[in-house]
Amino acid sequence: MLSSYESVFVAAPTVAQEAQDRLVESFEEIIANNGGTLTNTIRMGRRPLSYEVKRFKDGIYTVFEFQGNGEMIRELERRYRLNDSVLKFLTVKTERKSKLMKKGAAKRKAKSDARAKRKPSGAPENMDER
Repeated sequence: MLSSYESVFVAAPTVAQEAQDRLVESFEEIIANNGGTLTNTIRMGRRPLSYEVKRFKDGIYTVFEFQGNGEMIRELERRYRLNDSVLKFLTVKTERKSKLMKKGAAKRKAKSDARAKRKPSGAPENMDER
């Protein structure tokens, strides 16, 4: 069964544009060759890092949105680790994220409905209306 994932990697800012393109293409091929389907590639460009990583204060961010299985994730992350140009990476399962967001929205709606029921009908909306 294929699950939805989002993977972000940060490349060193010293990487040339052509090398960055090849790097992104190689990771896209890894996803495709291991049974995944790439949905979207977002090149966020050069951004500052929160803290210094390998003596770099900024990096080149790229985000992949795709569907795949656990074996493909292991291979992709293994390749991230082997590549010296990759400073950091993170892969998350997005299905869980969307479920949690829906659950939170439902809780907020239930809370606001409960608040509306508690409010007395004759009470002023605003304290200035008294």
